[in-house]
Amino acid sequence: MEEQIPTKSNKRNNYVPTTISKVLAVLDCFSIHQPKLTAGDIGSQLGLTTSTLYRYLSAMENEGYLERDPETGQYVIGLRVVELAGIALGHLEVRRHGQIELDALAGNLKMNANLGVLYRGDTFHLCYSVQTEVDRMYTVIGRRTPAHCTAMGKVMLAYLPRDQAHQIVKSTNFIKLSKHSVGTPEELDAALDEVTQKAYAVDRGEVRESTWCVAAPVREQGGRVVASISVSSQRELVEPRIEEIAKEVRHYANKLSLRLGFFG
Repeated sequence: MEEQIPTKSNKRNNYVPTTISKVLAVLDCFSIHQPKLTAGDIGSQLGLTTSTLYRYLSAMENEGYLERDPETGQYVIGLRVVELAGIALGHLEVRRHGQIELDALAGNLKMNANLGVLYRGDTFHLCYSVQTEVDRMYTVIGRRTPAHCTAMGKVMLAYLPRDQAHQIVKSTNFIKLSKHSVGTPEELDAALDEVTQKAYAVDRGEVRESTWCVAAPVREQGGRVVASISVSSQRELVEPRIEEIAKEVRHYANKLSLRLGFFG
């Protein structure tokens, strides 16, 4: 009898075949914080026996989904996954057009610019334009951050039906990344009300206390908010210029929306 293990996939779908669940669970072990793992690391996370685990690791390595360093024994995500990620990114129209506007926005304000979408309660980062020194971890395509903690996330939550926004954030258990993060439904409502009133959002040190961020919505042809762009920098550079910065961010968000067919 095969071992049953919890995965991000089969928690949502009881009909995922066990073998597929195990492969997905192995991939889910890797993260920005843990890009390299030994078989022991993976086994500890998943609670799999050595014989079962090596069978899956070997198959995934043979197919290019994992690569193993023969000297350290550590595994990393393989190039086949990178290939598939490239295919996924390539068909995202908002990303293809977004890089152009991000580069212009970042250049004008001399700040780092970001583009993200809402994905399972998180802000999912699709591309960046970096002007200032920043931790490499914060420029990884695919980085996910709880949406209620980010300016981009709050923008995208604000234009959803409010009960849907509450349900999304509730699924993250109102994770707080700093003492300034939104932590209750009441704080969430106040933050989202501010967004709809001003048509932009501010992250006042809610991810990293020293960093502030200003974001605006990006709309598709029908007017639905499908993404957000933002700029970020040190608090002392953002706080005194919030209105000026927000005007620029909204301008380039509108330009990107125009590229996507929104003429409203």
